[in-house]
Amino acid sequence: MGPTDNTMNIRAPRTDLNQGSQQTNPVSGESRAKNASDKVPAGSSDTVTFTTTASEMLKLQESLANIPDIDNSRVATIKASIAEGSYQINPEKIVDSLLSIEKDLT
Repeated sequence: MGPTDNTMNIRAPRTDLNQGSQQTNPVSGESRAKNASDKVPAGSSDTVTFTTTASEMLKLQESLANIPDIDNSRVATIKASIAEGSYQINPEKIVDSLLSIEKDLT
């Protein structure tokens, strides 16, 4: 059996790949000086790139943060139904819902 080559080759990242839905807004120092509402210091060449998906995810995260984790009125209604003995459990509906979730996950 011969010696094993354990060298690792590291390649530079490819710059010729198209990023599809990314929107880049580079701002040069000269155009920045023309825009009075821009608060970025002159001479900075940093850019920020957001994909449309990332922007949508940020909006979704903000809207979900405003939804309460527990619906207290629904909890109170169910507690009252249990206390008076009128709360009905439908096992077929529970099974159907669980199977639907399982199907969506596969």
